[in-house]
Amino acid sequence: MSPTVHRRALLAALPALSAARSATAQPGPPPEAVSGPGIETFDLGSGAGHEWRITLARPEGPPPAGGYPCLWLLDGNATFPMAWRARQQAGAGAGGVALVGIGHPGEGRPDNARRFLELTPPTVPETFGERRREDPPETGGRGAFLAFLDTVLRPELQRRLPLDPGRMTLFGHSLGGLFGLHVLFTRPEMFEAYALADPSIWWNRRSILDEQAAFLAGMRLAGGRAARPVRVLVSISGKPGRAESVARMGPPNGRDTAAALAAIPGLRVGFRDMPEENHGTMMAPSISNALKLALGRSPEEIAAG
Repeated sequence: MSPTVHRRALLAALPALSAARSATAQPGPPPEAVSGPGIETFDLGSGAGHEWRITLARPEGPPPAGGYPCLWLLDGNATFPMAWRARQQAGAGAGGVALVGIGHPGEGRPDNARRFLELTPPTVPETFGERRREDPPETGGRGAFLAFLDTVLRPELQRRLPLDPGRMTLFGHSLGGLFGLHVLFTRPEMFEAYALADPSIWWNRRSILDEQAAFLAGMRLAGGRAARPVRVLVSISGKPGRAESVARMGPPNGRDTAAALAAIPGLRVGFRDMPEENHGTMMAPSISNALKLALGRSPEEIAAG
């Protein structure tokens, strides 16, 4: 479909969020609205009924010979404003990165029901906490969402901007990080870099680890090297939250996945431990690090601080 472009006020990122929430909770209240140059928002659908709210921050300056680098942000209603603020504060060079927030129509927080559907595999109800076990959310729509990103959103972005297909970075937090791992393990060529913050590896009885095992086995059969270099930055928070969340975020978690991926010669892997942050407050610094990754810095350097 042909999206209708309109301009609107943007949501600015709030300062670091104050309290730990469950591993799938939204990171705090809706931020305040700000405006910014070079930003456009449009709704885009796949023809299957759902539409996504896409927020695009155009880069500054002329495009490089191969096109602009681009940072894709899942949960865009919350993450795009933080990325916009990070780009404004990062100084010279950062303005050359295109920012793409992938969210849902409406202002404020992302749609939780849509998140559960789009970012997850089919999930057995027994894996949900007591509050949701009797009325579990719909899950298992990640294949359709991935197809939308690849076959609908990507060409639309290329139509609007000269983007470098070899410099695409994906950022995901929590369930978004889980989805990012799924993309890495099944379609690693879709993005050149992955910034994954507190990925919900615990989800669905840690079924993502089966995909991880298959990915690693395939890499071993390929001689231990990726078809092209891929950069991966995995971050985890350290401050405890609710008891249920602490149990979920325990090992095996992002630390273990980062260690397994680092053994693959074709992957550049960095692991960032954030002991001073909780699951919510880690979002802003993790997005700043994702911007550094999109600018071409190595994940190992970013992880070292």
